[in-house]
Amino acid sequence: MASGASAAVERYAWYVVLLLTATQVVSYVDRFLPSLLLEAIKRDLALSDLQVGLLMGPAFGLFYVFVGVPIGWLADRCSRRAILATGVALWCAMTATAGLTRSFVPLFLTRMGVGLGEATVAPCSVSLISDYFPRERRTPPLSLFMAGTFLGAGTAFLFGGPLVHYITELPSVQVPVLGDLRSWQLAFVIVGLPGLVLAALMFTIREPDRQDLARRELDADATGRASLGAALRFMRKRWQAFGALFVGSAAVVTMGSLSFWNVALFGRTWGWSVRDVGIATGLLFFVGGPIGTLLGIRLTRRGIAAGRKDATLRALWTGLAIAVPGFALYPLMPSAELAVGMQLFAFTGQAMAAAAGPASITLIAPGQIKSQATALYYLCIGVFGQLLGPPPVGWMTDLFGDPARLRYAMAIEATVIGCVALALVALGLARFRRCVVEVDGLIAPGRPAHA
Repeated sequence: MASGASAAVERYAWYVVLLLTATQVVSYVDRFLPSLLLEAIKRDLALSDLQVGLLMGPAFGLFYVFVGVPIGWLADRCSRRAILATGVALWCAMTATAGLTRSFVPLFLTRMGVGLGEATVAPCSVSLISDYFPRERRTPPLSLFMAGTFLGAGTAFLFGGPLVHYITELPSVQVPVLGDLRSWQLAFVIVGLPGLVLAALMFTIREPDRQDLARRELDADATGRASLGAALRFMRKRWQAFGALFVGSAAVVTMGSLSFWNVALFGRTWGWSVRDVGIATGLLFFVGGPIGTLLGIRLTRRGIAAGRKDATLRALWTGLAIAVPGFALYPLMPSAELAVGMQLFAFTGQAMAAAAGPASITLIAPGQIKSQATALYYLCIGVFGQLLGPPPVGWMTDLFGDPARLRYAMAIEATVIGCVALALVALGLARFRRCVVEVDGLIAPGRPAHA
């Protein structure tokens, strides 16, 4: 009977992981949608490449990264499923609303709303998953959750590309009350509204007991949770370990944001259509994402079996070492086919590194501050990845004075960011090891993962 109950708990835990992964997928579909509509939006709204970069980066990233910290504070105290449900409903509604905009500023504001809603996903999901699984078994479920980023991006490109190609062939649609909707506006409405069903499913998640509570150092408030100040003090004392993780993950996100420019790159350089770019990039995400995730899990498990406390951060560094040359070289390839092949190399390494980030944060952040530490983690990587990712590429392209030189701007950014990150993560491995050992000693004996 006990064995049957344990199996049921295990199955339910994986149901939660799958549901949260689906949430991650939908969030990335909505996040990548503007990149597929880039040329149509630019033409209809008469935007520059810099403005397009602002829409793809800061418009989304401003709220995504800065609101994540107070959301993490709430998630350490309140119902994580309620926060998730609210966030999902908000970003899906904002995606649909983007289809009603007719100028740069309103579109910018709706993308900020999408960022606000999606800021709930990482702090709540990473915290929930880590509370459903013990420390030594978290890498596979957290890696599956992170694979949702590639599945979501792959879905956006593979299915969104042909959809956008089809929609762009249609004339403007007359909608009662709303008036004329252009093809790219219709795409936002079609993609945004169905996601509201996912918000309702969040209430099927049961809140697990909080795990990994530290016995000392973190002063709890009246709710039994540590304050943001206590979280910051804890992390500042171990800044080298957290810094190595944050820098490495930020580089992964920054280089990954180059994919926002894929439609423009392949169109300007090799004459590919949105449909062709969407299918190719989508397949790359679907192939490279799972391969990289599985390689990362395998590498991490081998490291854990060998007793390496820095196994997750080592996996992140290895993924970076694979991704950097891929991202730096694929825009410079002499043909589109070679560019696609090099990008598969890049995506595989990116997936290895991306999966290791959340798993690493749960090893060095005790339970009282896990959501807040995760939010601060995403704040850091979001500032660099979302705010500083796409805009410099657009700025350099405008500076070059030739849209065809977009490829050189992409290569320059990947090379500089990637090489700096590889060096800094390597320097931080020893500090990360010591931090994991220290946190192991702070954690109180665990309670059952499910109430």
